[in-house]
Amino acid sequence: MKILLLTSCQDPKDGWSVVGHNIVKNLENCKISIFSSENKKLFRFGRRGLKSELYDKFGFLTIIYDVLNVLFLTKEKPELIHCNVEYYAPVALILSKIYHIPYTITAHGTYGVLLPFKYRLYKKAFKLANTIITVSNYTKKRMIEEGLNSKYMVILNGVDKKTFFPNVTIKKKNFILFVGNLKPRKGLFFLLESLKNTGKDIALLIVGRVDFLSKEYLIAKKYIVDNNLKVEFLGRVTESDLVDLYRKSTLNILPSRSDPFYFEGFGLIHLEAIACGTITVGTLNSGNEDAISDENGFLIKYGDTSKLSEIILEVFSNKRCKNININNIQDWSDVSSQYKKAFTRLTELSR
Repeated sequence: MKILLLTSCQDPKDGWSVVGHNIVKNLENCKISIFSSENKKLFRFGRRGLKSELYDKFGFLTIIYDVLNVLFLTKEKPELIHCNVEYYAPVALILSKIYHIPYTITAHGTYGVLLPFKYRLYKKAFKLANTIITVSNYTKKRMIEEGLNSKYMVILNGVDKKTFFPNVTIKKKNFILFVGNLKPRKGLFFLLESLKNTGKDIALLIVGRVDFLSKEYLIAKKYIVDNNLKVEFLGRVTESDLVDLYRKSTLNILPSRSDPFYFEGFGLIHLEAIACGTITVGTLNSGNEDAISDENGFLIKYGDTSKLSEIILEVFSNKRCKNININNIQDWSDVSSQYKKAFTRLTELSR
């Protein structure tokens, strides 16, 4: 099968690319032509030169640019187009008309709802897709609520089980892990307030890129200092260091906030933590509902600081320690197999 893939970057550096990278890595007997957006400088063609992620700024020009870029560099006609990043949906639509082949879109969360809401072109591209693959039932629900009546398939994300797995020889340490940025929807201030309310000497380690001059950081730092909290910003870490932190942490928390057009589409952080043998806490009314099961963590209402404080105290006092079951977590090879079945069905129907 010949697949044209439109994605953000070919290395797993963000949520989009982690999914795309692992799907491609595990697709068997497929010839995949990848176009990505590492080089966003204008007037730079190339397989890493897609520009549609700049649509908010430059509009339809980015779509035309990407279509011409792909047509110029693609020597062999593909059988299917897969759009791994929502921003490239119109490019996939136009190319599908030129090549007379089907196209699919993976909707990861926020942009699967926000882009069609803001732009008619995106709404059309989503509605005409042969299949929209959503990474959670919540994402699918939100898209339908916004009137995107398309053909949906839910394929939950997975983890690389050769990398993310428990190590029973590593002892749990007295800290909570938070993996994410300081955007309001990640819920850091909700966590900080809940941690303060415990009155316990528990450290919080924050992993992720931080702008130390940003308003979000300065406000967070003041709150941390004013309330004498033990918080350390580790910045970005390597994958092996992240796995080590997951294994050592007593609790992983990412209490995401859901707004109508900004929400956690799945919550891969939770799945990675669970796979490493660590209890995790996420929020209801988000894609976390598909990432966390009752036996592997807790789902709470966003903003319920008393509940989150209670969970922290109970877990750290061993009053409510769960026996984690990692058997129901999918490996990326299982996820990729589901994608391939969807792709195969569509290419067979189009012949």
